[in-house]
Order: sequence, then C-alpha cells, then structure tokens
Amino acid sequence: MTDKHDKADAKAAVLRVAKYLLTAAIVGGAVFLLHRYIARMAWADVREAIDRIPRWHVAGAIGATLVSWTCLTAYDVFAVETVVPGRVSMRMKIFSGFTTHAICNALGFHAITGTALRYRMLATQGVSAANVARIVGLVGFAVALGFASVTCIALMLEPSIALGWGRWPGVVLVVLFAVLLRWLAGKHDELKVWKFSTPVPSARSAAAQIVIGIVEMVAAITVMYLLLPAGIAGSFLDFAPIYVGAILAGIISNTPGGIGAFEALTLAAFPQEQRAEVLAALLAYRAIYGFGPLVLASVAFGAFELRQRVRVAA
Repeated sequence: MTDKHDKADAKAAVLRVAKYLLTAAIVGGAVFLLHRYIARMAWADVREAIDRIPRWHVAGAIGATLVSWTCLTAYDVFAVETVVPGRVSMRMKIFSGFTTHAICNALGFHAITGTALRYRMLATQGVSAANVARIVGLVGFAVALGFASVTCIALMLEPSIALGWGRWPGVVLVVLFAVLLRWLAGKHDELKVWKFSTPVPSARSAAAQIVIGIVEMVAAITVMYLLLPAGIAGSFLDFAPIYVGAILAGIISNTPGGIGAFEALTLAAFPQEQRAEVLAALLAYRAIYGFGPLVLASVAFGAFELRQRVRVAA
C-alpha cells in the first residue's frame, strides 16, 4: 500500500515539475520575444497608432465586450442551476458569474481565485464548498467547449493559416461533439472521476452552451479584430486562430490575465513593420476587455462585501 502511495506521490511530483517547467518556458519565451519586439519600436509610433483607431471601432469593441461577458456570465448560470437547481437566485448567479470571470481574467489562476470568489458569494445562498468546486469544474468545461467549437469552425472553413490540413482535425472535433451530446442524451446525470463526482448538464443544455461558447469566442475575437487596422488584420477567419492560440498560451502561462504570453504570440504573428500598430491594438484591447470589466467587478464585489459586513454587524 505504501509503495502505491509513493508511486502516486512521485507521479504527482513529476507532473507538477513538468507543469512548472512548461510555464517557465512559456513565460521566459514571452519575455524574450516581447523584449525583442518592443526594443525595435518607437513609442511615438505606438501612441500615434492608438490615436488612429477609429472611434466607431472602439464603440464596436465595447459592444462586443458586453456580448462576450454576458456569455461568460451565462456559463455560471447554467453551472449553478445544474449543480444546485433552484437554490440560488438568478440575481446572485449573474452577479457571481460576472464578478468572478472579470476578476479571474485579470488575476489569473482561475482554479484558485475562481473557486474562492464563487464560494464567498454562493456560500451566502447555502452552497457548500464541494458544490462550488463542481460549479467551477462545469464552468471550465463550458469554456473549453467554447474554445473547441470556434477552433472546429475555423478548421472546417480552412483558414490560410491551416495550410490545407485543417479540415481533418475539424472533422475529428465534430465527431467528438456528436459523441458528447449523444452521451449526455443517454441516462447520464452524473460524472465520476476517481473520488470526485458532479452532475452533468443535459444534452439540450450542453448544446445551448456550445452555441453560447461560439458567440462568446466570436465576440472576444471581434474586440481585438476591430482594434487592429483593417490593412493589417486580414480576414476574420485567418485572425481567429491567432487569437485562440494567444489566449491558450496565456492560460497555460498562468500569468495574471495571460499578460505577456498573449501579447508575445499575437505580435509574433505579424511582421516587424506592423508590430507598433498591433501593440497599440493590444493595449486598447487590455483596457476595454480586461481593465473595464475588472473595475466594474471590483466595485460590485466591494459593495457586496460592505453589505455583508453591515448585515453581520446588525
């Protein structure tokens, strides 16, 4: 028995080390690339590029941000209703979802910060820590579905970046989606992984979340796409894989908001002579998609905490 535990501990340690090495490699590579790219830029050119972003593009980016964050909030609504149906008010589901996503997007470490924030808010509705963990898992699953859905569509439509091989992986993803929905349509209301179990959504709910995921990702991509000069951005279909890849690199890096890795990979996708304008778009994107929701969520969460303290004192 001791040998089995020792082997399990050793395996876990190896996985942790591999994860840390991968994170260090991504962060190190991002820092190197950013230093290399930015050193060749004139900040005056970046400032001028920011000033040249059309105001209606900024307005469109803000609108797309609202759509994206609405969809992210919907993930939490579905997850909470799946795990603890009828126990949490719609107002709290929306508040918890938006606040958590906005703060986690800025701070990173979603598994830790997302769980802590959701527990702080949902515990006031009587949701246990175990159920909050299940909610976090389902939200993560829904986000993954969104990434996979957009990637599937992009591959099936054969963007030039796929170099002609994209359709086959796209077909594989379509088959996997069909298998997943078929499994959920069966008599499956719970998923067990080792000692952890969680309720799973119905096939109809999962299909709805796939659609929401597509809308969310398209809206998020649109934010960045609108902020890039038209002559640089290219077609939306060709830009989508660049954005998705940059987001995934940011998630894997575990840096707050994926900062550094996201910027480095995005800049790497464009030639040096265009990178000042791309960096200007990245700065505007961070302000609109990241900083704006973070400020709103922080103020809302601060008001929630103040209200809770007043209630306890009373």
